[in-house]
Amino acid sequence: MNDNASDEARHRFLARGAGPGIVAFLFGVAGRTALPGQVLHRLLTDLEMTDTAARAVIARMRRDGQLESVRHGRTAEYRLAGPFLESFHRVRDSGTRRPTPWTGAYHAVLHQVPESRRAYRDALRRAAVLGGFGILQPGVLISLTDRTAALGDLLTTVPDGARVYRAMLTMDVHEAAAAAWDAWNLAEVGALYRTHVATLTKAVRESDEHQPPTAETLRRFTELGRLPFVDTLRDPGLPPELVPPDWPGPALQRATVEVARRFAPAANAYVMSLLGP
Repeated sequence: MNDNASDEARHRFLARGAGPGIVAFLFGVAGRTALPGQVLHRLLTDLEMTDTAARAVIARMRRDGQLESVRHGRTAEYRLAGPFLESFHRVRDSGTRRPTPWTGAYHAVLHQVPESRRAYRDALRRAAVLGGFGILQPGVLISLTDRTAALGDLLTTVPDGARVYRAMLTMDVHEAAAAAWDAWNLAEVGALYRTHVATLTKAVRESDEHQPPTAETLRRFTELGRLPFVDTLRDPGLPPELVPPDWPGPALQRATVEVARRFAPAANAYVMSLLGP
């Protein structure tokens, strides 16, 4: 790739991802859920964020409850928190996660929230999607298992005028497959996964087997891996009877594993060099 094309791709990458997705990916590269503030800031600037942008991302994530800080003397340590931490674990464990058996019914959260409580409704939907729920239709969230723990205090702090109910939606297997197709937008997700597979396969074919432990390797790994790894959150882990024909989820899993095998050790070594002993 020529320098101009590389710069253009990197700018697109930063424009789309200068936020929580990049931060989560960096924690994943480090292999931990807590990082010193100065190291997290350094890693963000290694990805060619400006100092101001890096500080703004961290501040916004703290405000949204995705990061929490703990003081150690004159320094701060940042930790992933809340539903964002739950989604981080889901991505990290996706390679060993087995499909959830179909029991004949979906767990559901039904909600009716007036426009005057829009902030609560948006927070509920955001936490639900991070927690693995699908949106079957407005006001109806479904999951294969009971994932209400991912909603945290949102189920116990329902504002006046809003209604939130837990329920079970019984369906036969054909209805359940159709519901999954809609709730998790599997047509779009499948097309996205196939694009990721093609991109990652090409990148592995054109890269060296061994990468140096440098900031450039970290940038390249993040450019390649962040979106595919984060997008694995959109796979609900359906059992075979609910999976669409030719579902590309397993192919994406293999491609992300190969990219990680090629780039992750060197990227991790670079991060460890910043963390010190």
